[in-house]
Amino acid sequence: MTTRCFKPIFGKRIRVSKMDSSCRAVTGGDCSEIVTDGFISLSLSSETEDGAEIITKKANGALCINHKNPNAFKRFTLEMQFCGVDPDLLSFMTNMTPYQDWAGDVAGATVYEGIVDEKFGLELWTGLADAVAPSGAEEASGYVVLPCINAGVLGDITVDGENAVSFTMQGAYTVSGHSWGVGLHNVLMNGTTPDLLPEALLPTEPMLIMETGVAPPPSACGCQPFAA
Repeated sequence: MTTRCFKPIFGKRIRVSKMDSSCRAVTGGDCSEIVTDGFISLSLSSETEDGAEIITKKANGALCINHKNPNAFKRFTLEMQFCGVDPDLLSFMTNMTPYQDWAGDVAGATVYEGIVDEKFGLELWTGLADAVAPSGAEEASGYVVLPCINAGVLGDITVDGENAVSFTMQGAYTVSGHSWGVGLHNVLMNGTTPDLLPEALLPTEPMLIMETGVAPPPSACGCQPFAA
């Protein structure tokens, strides 16, 4: 067994998969997933719970007990800045719902008030510095999967005469108890054949990052049926 080190650079593409309230993939219907390169940035922030400190001093002021429990990782929170407006993508990831025109086409999205409880899975492909795709591989990439995320809200919108109108998602966070398992799609080379993950992700594992030789799927506007 060998260990392969890699250097992720820039974002190539994301795939957003619709999840139900129990973090299971929704694979039926005509609108199950979205693949896009229409994003500017994606940031993850780690949230931890500080372990309790137990400090007791002697009568003379010296320490008697000096103990700290370990910190605990809780979740990642996410922010994303989009490049343009994909109404379906915004409805997957934020407190927005698609808005149809007279022809029944999705022409926009509305923001709703109240609890935001939609779920989605997120896969990210990145470039790799100093990487050469091995023989039989499709393309050398970094791959990150966040199996279940609770949708965020539409963030601040800036309109001025010098910059593009920017749309952001904020407040999304990873959720434990997912059923991602070995994944929904072939994302890792098994010899010269694209395959699922070789080992299932645990429900308490909110992120996987690895190197892959499987090329990301093509980008498209709007949501698509589940691609087996």
